Parts: sequence; structure tokens; C-alpha cells
Amino acid sequence: MKVAIITGASRGFGREIAKALVNEGWTVVIDARDASALEAAATELRELAGSPERVRAIPGDVGDPEHRHRLAEAAAELGGLDLLVNNASVLGPSPQPTLADYPLDVLADVYRVNTLAPVGLIQETLGALRSSSGVIVNVTSDAAIEGY
Repeated sequence: MKVAIITGASRGFGREIAKALVNEGWTVVIDARDASALEAAATELRELAGSPERVRAIPGDVGDPEHRHRLAEAAAELGGLDLLVNNASVLGPSPQPTLADYPLDVLADVYRVNTLAPVGLIQETLGALRSSSGVIVNVTSDAAIEGY
């Protein structure tokens, strides 16, 4: 049984990745900040899987080191880790301000979630991924298409 961690899996691309993997027989560990949206996604995935044991939902913020540790522990409890999908992100203000006008506290949070958290989760899971010759997929935003 292959195991994946997918962050930001309560909606959008993360949820679709989780559905595709569950349909292929994978076990998934999913997360999102919004616990109720995550539980709705988990319910749908458990129905697809035909087994509640194949879907582990852990609400929280990937920017939190304790949360990242819980995700890694869940994968280990399920047998290891074959795939890490770093999909969770925050966009920041919309419309995006220029850097000259970007509030530094907000920019720090964007970097905490979008840059540091994926690296932290990779560090937390690298041993398990190496053991399984696993794969890391880092998803980025299309907001990088043009300069702000």
C-alpha cells in the first residue's frame, strides 16, 4: 500500500490529487487549516476509498513545526511514505501590492507558509522518502506569472 501526504487538500488541486490517488489505491494523509472543510474532503475520500483507514485527516497549519511532525508521524503509522505533495499555500493580500507597499508581517507569513513550511516538511519526511525511494512534488502558485 502506497502512502502520500498532501497538504492543502480540503479543496482545489490538493483535493483532486487526493481523489486521484485514493482511486488508484493509495492511502493518504491530508491536511488543511479549515477543519470543517478538511473533514468534508476526508468524508468524500473515505467513501471513494471504501475504507476509513485509507484516509487520515489532520487539520492544522503547515507553518507549525508540530503540525508537520504530526503529518510525518501519521504517514509512519500507516506504513511509510512514498509521496509528499507540498500544495498548501497562502496568497497574501489581493490584489497583490508592490513590494514597496507589501506589509512586512504579511510577507513574513507568506514566506513562512509557502517557502519555509515545505522545506520543513521535506526535512521531517526525508528519511521515510529515502527508504521508499519516494517522490516530492512542490506545487507553486500561478501568481508568479507576472511581476507585482
